[in-house]
Amino acid sequence: MNIEMLDTFLDLLETRNFNRTADNLHITQSTVSARVRGLEEQLGVRLFVRGRGGAELTPEGQKFESYAVNIRLGWNLARQELAMPSGYHGQLRVAMQVSLWDKLITDWVAELRRTLSDTAVHVESDYSRAMIDEIVFGNLDVAVIYTPEYRPELAVDYLFDERFSMVTTTPCALEDVLPESYLFVASSPYFKARHGELLPQLQHAPLSMGLSNMTIAYLRQHPGIAYLPERMSRPLTDSGDLFPVEGAPIIDQPVYATYVSRHRYRPNVKHALALLSALDVNAPGIPESPGDP
Repeated sequence: MNIEMLDTFLDLLETRNFNRTADNLHITQSTVSARVRGLEEQLGVRLFVRGRGGAELTPEGQKFESYAVNIRLGWNLARQELAMPSGYHGQLRVAMQVSLWDKLITDWVAELRRTLSDTAVHVESDYSRAMIDEIVFGNLDVAVIYTPEYRPELAVDYLFDERFSMVTTTPCALEDVLPESYLFVASSPYFKARHGELLPQLQHAPLSMGLSNMTIAYLRQHPGIAYLPERMSRPLTDSGDLFPVEGAPIIDQPVYATYVSRHRYRPNVKHALALLSALDVNAPGIPESPGDP
């Protein structure tokens, strides 16, 4: 069995389509078929059957799924351990939600480097689903996410709520806010649902943005109203650049840590989680500049 065969099998688990897997892996559809056929020959079982709905797992394929995930995880761990920088005796790979990186990079990652001086730390920033996949495949140890997925092999720990408050470039009350002047910032599916419960009249604003830093850049040049994390909006309201919207509700966005369950007591993972649990994410920070990711 080779890793390319395994990667092809794992991608097909997600796509259930030979053509889409070929596109994802930048190979031809015939190569996908050949790899699956080779894997089936080595295992002596049929893994997929093709039907109108695409490629469906056989009972044997379903049994092989957990083994495939663990084999890929072990391979990634071995490869990364052997590639460790000279002089370091451990490695920790962490990632954080895109809109949290500016806070966590200074408060969490800097403390990891200070307290784990003999550990090489790799840091990424992405969206919840992508980070969860990287955890499952062994490319990350701990991820800080907005939207958890509850899988048998994963642990999900609630960390804290990130507070979002409505701010405006011109002082006003909630009853004065019109959709035409409102910027909807969809931080996560949870935030969107909670926003819809509290403010259904503003759920379909004509202008929406995916990141708080983009919203701040816009509000610095144009009039408008939006929800921002308090750690980013508070310095701007304190300086008079923005104003709290009177009567607007606070929206609390839950934040979670996720990791492979059986790694809970690994010293580096345990230490990273302990630092996260002590973090005050709502403390004021430096607002993101337009060029930040």
